[in-house]
Amino acid sequence: MQLKIIHEGPGYVVIHKPAGIATEKNFDNDTVEARALVQWKRPRSTKTPFVGIVHRLDRPVSGCLLLARNKSTLRLLNQAFADKRVMKTYVALTNAPLPEEKGRLRHYLARDKFGRKAIAATRPLPKAKESVLEYQLLQRTDGGYLYEITPVTGRFHQIRVQLATAGAPIVGDATYGSERIYLPHCICLHAGRLVFPDPAGGEMVDVTTPLPAWPHNIAG
Repeated sequence: MQLKIIHEGPGYVVIHKPAGIATEKNFDNDTVEARALVQWKRPRSTKTPFVGIVHRLDRPVSGCLLLARNKSTLRLLNQAFADKRVMKTYVALTNAPLPEEKGRLRHYLARDKFGRKAIAATRPLPKAKESVLEYQLLQRTDGGYLYEITPVTGRFHQIRVQLATAGAPIVGDATYGSERIYLPHCICLHAGRLVFPDPAGGEMVDVTTPLPAWPHNIAG
């Protein structure tokens, strides 16, 4: 299946990553990088296309994902992330409400001994990193509570573990305590907006992608 390009600029593209596939190439598995390598290969060319992974979305997450088409653009975009000039906004569907309609969550995150899961604490722990996100309730639906999430920091599984620790696991995220079913290898977390500096200079690039129709696919 081809990647859906939602915005394209000099040396980069923003795609709509579908939930259920990983970002980086992993053996012969279906991933964003594997699809891009096939999709960007020129007819009759023996040269392997350059696919620069600027940032990642977890396998079960959908939404805006930025890819570089050459090394110089990748370096510029990596620097923009390092300089905190990139803003990512997510939408999450939870079965339970967060403490307030609008607020901020602050935890200290570390990985478990297998490195596959994040562990959150409310106080500093050895090797744990401070993690902060802001949230706002968008609406309450028959499917649950819809929140806009803006990460202030960027940690492994940050949104997933912080919402779960606050009592509101994301629908479908069995890894962090959700008892509601969505789709295999998919959770109700969507990277809906990405704002970043144009690597060629000029204004900020602001890209959005529509929210999936979650409530229609969810079992109680």
